[in-house]
Amino acid sequence: MSKIMFSSEVELAKFLGCIDIIRDAYETISKTTPTYELHTTRSGINVLAFKCSPESDYTTPFLEEKFDLVPCENLELLDIISTKLNSSFSVNNAAVELFQQLSDDLRELEKKLCHINSSLIITGSGLGGYLAILSTLCLHHAIDVEESNGNNKTKRPICITFGCPLVGDAVLQRAIAERPRWKSSILNVVVKRDPVASFLSSNTLYNPLGTFLFCAESGGHTAFEDQDSIMSVLDVIKSSNEGNSQIYDYTNVLSLIRRKVLYRGVSELGEFNLNSLRAGITLQLKEVNVLNNITNGQIGEMEKKHTDMIRRKNFVSAYDPSKKLNEMKISLTYMEWYMKTRKSTGGYYDSYKNPRTKDEIESTQKIVLHQGRLNQYWKKTVEEKDKMPQKEGAKLRKRWLLGGNNYRKIVEPLDIAEYYKKGGIDYINNRSNHYKLLETWFDEDKKVLESSEVRRSEAASLTEDSCFWARVEEALRDLANGGTIDAEENFEAYLMGEIENYSVSPDIFLPGSSLMTWWDKYKAHKGSAYASEFAQYMNNKSYSSYQCD
Repeated sequence: MSKIMFSSEVELAKFLGCIDIIRDAYETISKTTPTYELHTTRSGINVLAFKCSPESDYTTPFLEEKFDLVPCENLELLDIISTKLNSSFSVNNAAVELFQQLSDDLRELEKKLCHINSSLIITGSGLGGYLAILSTLCLHHAIDVEESNGNNKTKRPICITFGCPLVGDAVLQRAIAERPRWKSSILNVVVKRDPVASFLSSNTLYNPLGTFLFCAESGGHTAFEDQDSIMSVLDVIKSSNEGNSQIYDYTNVLSLIRRKVLYRGVSELGEFNLNSLRAGITLQLKEVNVLNNITNGQIGEMEKKHTDMIRRKNFVSAYDPSKKLNEMKISLTYMEWYMKTRKSTGGYYDSYKNPRTKDEIESTQKIVLHQGRLNQYWKKTVEEKDKMPQKEGAKLRKRWLLGGNNYRKIVEPLDIAEYYKKGGIDYINNRSNHYKLLETWFDEDKKVLESSEVRRSEAASLTEDSCFWARVEEALRDLANGGTIDAEENFEAYLMGEIENYSVSPDIFLPGSSLMTWWDKYKAHKGSAYASEFAQYMNNKSYSSYQCD
């Protein structure tokens, strides 16, 4: 039986119409005399308000269509917005010029706001909304970096604009959509009589950002999150404002929407056979007096888009990153237990690769499930994080990064075992990209902490080089093919370096391990007279005192 769908935006509009912060935000704009000012409301909320007056050098030229989209590929202040999949976005030139004029001030503001632990609203009306949106996005990025470095105290800003025209193209919209917390923080309030807000709606290159709260002068109001629905309503608003260039004052409307009760009677809709979702959409359009200007085909398309959006939201809500990470820690605990119980069988690498007893086979079969779950989770997580801007500290939060590093050191050796068991060669050059990225990001993070790092004096409990066993396998293969002096010397040097740095686990020296198998064959290959630092270390069994703490 299919689930009944309905438009939650009806309830969202009711909620937004009741909260004081929207009206408080607009009041701060009217109190702002310079281009921007930081206020504190009666309830203690910080509000950063941007103002671009009708008499400025931008509003009139904007309405005369003298500003168009410009690419922002080389604009340093905004390059934090681009992602791997959506890197080349464009923004209205009025927004770019306004933003560049305040660039130095905004950098200083960002440093200050990043350490405010109370709620913050960033707001602006008309073209001032451009500054509010772009400042909000930059602050979100700064907070992402703070959080990646372990500071989780700063609260995320909420952006509320009033009559702000569309700011950028579809690439910008998609880049913001890749960060749900950025996207969900933007609310655009638009009154039907406001000509500025809908000015660019007919230009198909523009796309809306965030949620839109549409209001009628009667106090009717509704919210839309689907961009196609937003564009349809903006088109109706634009056509109804042809020839009107007067800047609209939102004060009275914001007072009226608090008193307006949203009536949902079937008789108001004029149809009795509507499903819940279509009825909700129809009611939304009626609330702001645009229903008569929207065709049934457009409503049908809105219904389809809403259905897709609801399904996507259900999928995202089911995928809680923090909860998933905790679940993965449970699987990693099973893997650690498996490692500890394999010491009597040559270590967990060889026990996994070549299980001999019934117990080993059963244990391996059980652990494969957790291995698969961990691989699936980390491949997805790394893929998502790799789409983000290539900025230091912005890749993964510390918690994820440390978890990913432990996962790599525990699970990749088992992937290597499986790879060589199936007859593979040269694993390192065929290594999964998510392992490479996890290692790179962790090494980058480690460089920041290098000055305070204490040199290890005891063996690591987990071998630092997660490709260690691939190197052993290649050394065995090289030996089977007759061996080469360069390869042998390089591998010996590698092993001694890892041992002297205490970077390998003592488990590599367990009887029956692939390393010890290689050593026995290598010693026979080189002859009893062979002498080297590594040969002396192994012949003297110095590894017997190599222990972890």
